[in-house]
Amino acid sequence: MELVLTLVPVLAAGAAGISATLRAPGPRATSGLQHFAAGVVIAAAALELLPDVVRESGLVSIVGFAAGIAVMFGMRALTGRLERRTGARQASGLPWGMIGATAVDFFIDGLILGAGFTAGGHTGVLLSIALAIEYLFVGLSLAGALGTEARSAVVIAVPVLLSLLTVAGTFLGLWLLAGATPVILAAVLAFGAVAFMYLATEELLVEAHAQGETAVGSSAFYIGFLAVLMIEQALR
Repeated sequence: MELVLTLVPVLAAGAAGISATLRAPGPRATSGLQHFAAGVVIAAAALELLPDVVRESGLVSIVGFAAGIAVMFGMRALTGRLERRTGARQASGLPWGMIGATAVDFFIDGLILGAGFTAGGHTGVLLSIALAIEYLFVGLSLAGALGTEARSAVVIAVPVLLSLLTVAGTFLGLWLLAGATPVILAAVLAFGAVAFMYLATEELLVEAHAQGETAVGSSAFYIGFLAVLMIEQALR
């Protein structure tokens, strides 16, 4: 079951690549998709990750949250430096800065998903759904960064290969956290909540606003949150 759920984001990344080769979404559709994805990710953090962490230990939640802030903004500084060094593109035509940042993000997502499976309940299911929606957006963004000159096989293969890092991270997380105490799991999930919120506020919503604002597009954020809330209630 865990293997099947772990492959859901991979399939979503592949679907994004295929969709981009057939017809790339316009600015308004992209903004709406980004708002929806941000609502899903925020809901996963608020409804599934943080409540269990706070109930386990307030101090652990603070420590895990602080560690998450340090790592995510440290990663932001590192990837920003990489992008400045390599430039937007190199001779190969691939946006290595964005690819590197996505690779790190996907691997961390896998570790968090592994922690969610270890924690039990329906945490892993909801995280898998949230990641699948996230990867749909990321796959489309990567396709746009690769440009219209990129071959269709490359546009499809890049997001799929990167999403396999999530699979590797998941099984590494399951292995490292096997037999972990509830306190350790709570710290990891607190870290994961920061990673999810960072993705929504510093990447998805920033990109969505850059695409242009519409009432319909903005409402997609709340629809995404509501969708996760309904799924969470259905799984109880």
